[in-house]
Amino acid sequence: MSCLPTRRERPVLLRILPISFVNFCTYLGVGVPLAVLPAYVVDELGYGPVLAGLSVSSQFLATVVTRSLAGRMSDAIGARRTVLYGLVAALVAGLLLTGAGALQAMPLLAYAAIVASRLLLGFGESCSGTATITWNIGRVGIAHTAQVMSWGGVAAYGAIAAGAPIGGIAFGAAGLWGVGLVSVLAPLVGLAVALGHGETSIIPGARAKAGRTLALVLPFGAALTLGAIGFGAVASFGGLMFLAAGWKGASLLVSVFGLCFAGSRVLFGGQIDRVGGFTVAALALGLETLGLGLIWLAWAPLPALLGGALAGLGFGMVFPSLGIELMKRVPAASRGAALGLYTVFLDLALAVTGPLAGLVLAWLDYPGIFAACALCAAAGTGMVAVCRTARGRPSTAIP
Repeated sequence: MSCLPTRRERPVLLRILPISFVNFCTYLGVGVPLAVLPAYVVDELGYGPVLAGLSVSSQFLATVVTRSLAGRMSDAIGARRTVLYGLVAALVAGLLLTGAGALQAMPLLAYAAIVASRLLLGFGESCSGTATITWNIGRVGIAHTAQVMSWGGVAAYGAIAAGAPIGGIAFGAAGLWGVGLVSVLAPLVGLAVALGHGETSIIPGARAKAGRTLALVLPFGAALTLGAIGFGAVASFGGLMFLAAGWKGASLLVSVFGLCFAGSRVLFGGQIDRVGGFTVAALALGLETLGLGLIWLAWAPLPALLGGALAGLGFGMVFPSLGIELMKRVPAASRGAALGLYTVFLDLALAVTGPLAGLVLAWLDYPGIFAACALCAAAGTGMVAVCRTARGRPSTAIP
């Protein structure tokens, strides 16, 4: 009788973390310029708040266009290959941002280079953010989807939180050129890690038609959009609100939001399977509403930071809690497409929040933007109830 030793499979978390780290590297390239660009566009290039907001949200506009494509690519050509395309795009985006720093004497060209960088980074984020999740689901199985999505968010928004102070330090040391250099190095590290891991099998079988997939995703995406508007406001105008109020630490609000976002995934991600995705989503949106309301009413930096912490804790659980319920309702061969469409709603919210909030400033001050965002998050809790009654039930087509 053979006594050959059997290979022990590594714990699920240890299989998830390397690919999530790849996503961290991509999002570090997103986070490093995030708190720097709006102030740079206003103070150094001399443009107004609408163009400052667009300099950030143009990236999210690009993801609206490319996220669904990234999901279909993941289903058709493989998740790993899609991630590699995204990392290369992020690397080139960093090179463009480095070039923009050398064009400061020509504001129009510098601004064009910044926007081009953000658009290319949007494609990179689409590929990495979507395909690292489907890659990890392929590595550990659909039963661990909540854990995969939670750690994907920890990587993404942890990178954004870390990127804000890193970007501030790099900008202080070498200007926008330094910010661009860090934005190049981050995806290079991600490429090195991704190349060391193999592709997972492409799932065969009939794929859901685009119209059917959109109908399934729509209510979930609408709830996600209403919650994501608050994050868009924090990213685009949190720092400017601090500067306008004369408060120190303009990058702190973005950092606190991102850290609490990541912390909520680590601390409470396991509650999704225990309590249920819809219940967690409703509670999370309620907490985000409270946090955004506190930012609106803040009279000093500390209450604003507390509000950012509560909003981050709440919003952190919205994506995975609704996402796990959505994944139960789509065919296995169409997970990438459904996930891509679902995330498009997040990108859409982030793309439009910057310019719209900039226009709102003609009638309201910076705190008023966060009052409007709190109302949106509150409306999101109502959309969760619609998701519960949406057509379709948990699918038996998912293994």
